[in-house]
Order: sequence, then C-alpha cells, then structure tokens
Amino acid sequence: MTCRISAKACGIGQKYIETDCLLSDQELKRLREHKYSAVDNSWLDELCMKRWWEFVITLCPMWIAPNLITLIGLVINLITVLILSSFSYSATEPAPSWAYLQAALGLFFYQTLDAIDGKQARRTGSSSPLGELFDHGCDSMTQVFVTLNICYAMSLGTVSFGVLIVSVISVVMFYCAHWSTYCTGQLRFSKFDVTEAQMSVISVLLFTALFGNGVWETPIIFGYTLKYFVIGSSFLVSVYQIHGYIHVIFSGGVGKNGSTIAGTSVLFPLFPLLMVVVPFIMIYTKTDSTVFDDHITLFSLCFGAVGAKATNRLVIAHMSKSELRLWDWIYVGPLALMLNQYYNYVFDEYLLLWIATVYCYTSLFIYCTVVCRQFCEFLNIYIFVLGPRQSKSN
Repeated sequence: MTCRISAKACGIGQKYIETDCLLSDQELKRLREHKYSAVDNSWLDELCMKRWWEFVITLCPMWIAPNLITLIGLVINLITVLILSSFSYSATEPAPSWAYLQAALGLFFYQTLDAIDGKQARRTGSSSPLGELFDHGCDSMTQVFVTLNICYAMSLGTVSFGVLIVSVISVVMFYCAHWSTYCTGQLRFSKFDVTEAQMSVISVLLFTALFGNGVWETPIIFGYTLKYFVIGSSFLVSVYQIHGYIHVIFSGGVGKNGSTIAGTSVLFPLFPLLMVVVPFIMIYTKTDSTVFDDHITLFSLCFGAVGAKATNRLVIAHMSKSELRLWDWIYVGPLALMLNQYYNYVFDEYLLLWIATVYCYTSLFIYCTVVCRQFCEFLNIYIFVLGPRQSKSN
C-alpha cells in the first residue's frame, strides 16, 4: 500500500515537472545560440560604479564561478532583509539603527557581486547564456527584498495599501523591462535604472539608520510627511519608466509586423502579468480581517515568488525566442487564497497564506532547478563550478 502511494506521488511529481518545467529540444538549442545584447545608458554606472566594479573584480580568485558570485550576493541580501524583517515584520515597527545599516550593506554587496559576475565570466572564459539566465533569475527574486527594505525603513505598513502599492509597482516595472526585451531582443538601461534605484534604496536605509525611523514622519508641506514626498516622487518616476517600456513594447517589436522576437503578439505577456497582480490585489482588498496587514512580509514574499516565476518564464521565452506559456502551476497559490475568500473562509487565512507561500517558493525553486539542470546538461557545463562536465565514460 505504501509503495503504491509512493509510486503515485512520484508519478504526480514527474507529471508536474513535465507540464511546468521541462524545455523542449528546440528551446534548449535556441538558448544555446542566444547572444547577450544590452544598451547601458545609466549615468551612475558611467560616473563611478564601473570603476568600483573594475577594482573589485581584481580581488576575485580565478577559480570562483560567476554564478557562484551571483548566488553569494543573493544569499547575503536575503539574510540581511530577513534580519530587518524580524524587527519590522508588519512594516509598522521601528528597528534598531544597525538593522537598517546591515540591510543597506547587504543590498550594496548584492549589487556589487551582481555587477561583477559577467566580468568574472569573461576573465575565466566561462561566458554562456546560462550566466545571463541565472543572473536575471536572481534579480527577479531580489526584487521583493528591495521593495521590503523600503517598506520597513519608512513603516509603510501604517499607510493604507502602502506596501501593496509599492510591491505592485516594483513587480510591474521589472516585468515590463523584460517584456520590452522580449519585443526588441535587446535589454535597455535608461539613465535612471537598476543601479540608481538600488542606490536610492541604500540611501533610504542609511538615512533611516542615521536619523531613526521617525524621521520619515517629519512634516513637509500641507500636512504631508517626508515619506509621502519620497514615495510620491518615486511613484511618478516609476510611472514614467513603465510608460517608456510600454512605448517600446508597442513600437519596437522586431518580429514580423512589429511582433516579438518569437513572432508572437506583443500583447501575450500581458496575461501572465495580470495573473500575478490581479489575484493579489483582490485577495488583499477583499479580506474581512487584518491578517494580510499583520503578516505583510509573508504576503509580499508570496507575491514576489509568483512575480519572479512569471518574469523567469518571460526571460526564457526571450532567450529561446519561443512562445510564452500563459499558464503556470504557481498560480494555484493565489487562486487558493481567492477561492477561500469566495467560499467564506473554509480555511484559516493565516494558515492558508503560509501554505500558499511555501507552495509558491517550492514551485519557483523546482522550476529554476530543473531548467538550470537541463541547460547545464545540454551545454555540458556545471552551474557553480568552472570547466566542462566529466563524460559518463569517466
């Protein structure tokens, strides 16, 4: 009986992987043929950051794999954000100054390591499309950490819909950047882009560490405090950025009749984005309790996992010049929360939120692991070790 259940579970798991994770031979072939193309107009990169990155790369041993550098940065950023979240879990409580300081350092370390991984690949002669894929995947997961840093520093949990709005804008902007890349075949960095945004967040964290969490409640004008001024300004900049991406999406398609590089409609990527954003907005606004406000960190992490997987699918579709899959099994997480509300809370919302979050991160982890493993086997390389894989005959 036990063997039968185990065999059935294995069969379900294999079916899940086949329908959700496996890439076709054609997708793998086109991934191998992919060439990185980007235009960097970032003013901060040119002003000083490139000099810093060129110095840091000289300190890296030649035996360190580029993807390992990226992973180390991601882990550092994750740990520092989790430390800060332990003091400000609902984004309403002030944290010690050192907690904001270490979060700022964690983000700076991630930014530096994320910027030098490509340089390390060129130094070691290990450049491959896998590096770009892994880099974008880590960036998509970091997006929610960066957003939470802002929310903790400014106590946006005290503002109605504050954390939700900032999180949605962050995910939409990051997704739209890769959506435009899927249309044009080229990743474009504007004058104010990733580096400038990350340095802005670092500045907010350092400012909070220096003057305390209460500094953001300083009145500025017409009764509005400093945090409303900063968030309002950031909102306008973000809308401007998203508008620019939308313009490129509808006018810059390099496929037939202005389509994507895969020859599909430029509108197709809109549906996964709606499947990410709309359910979480409905879940948050329709609840009869304060469970999502009280556990806004957990809610944001769940949202971030779904957004990250949707973005990863878009990146792979771009790199493999393939049609974007519209359905993803990770959507089961937020849909379960929606159905629970529709049927008058059959399950405890807090418990279900935990289950949905664990499920979404499991789905994201399995997807990333299976895709990277397929690509490594196809390219005959390792992901975290330099050099070719050993042949089976050895």
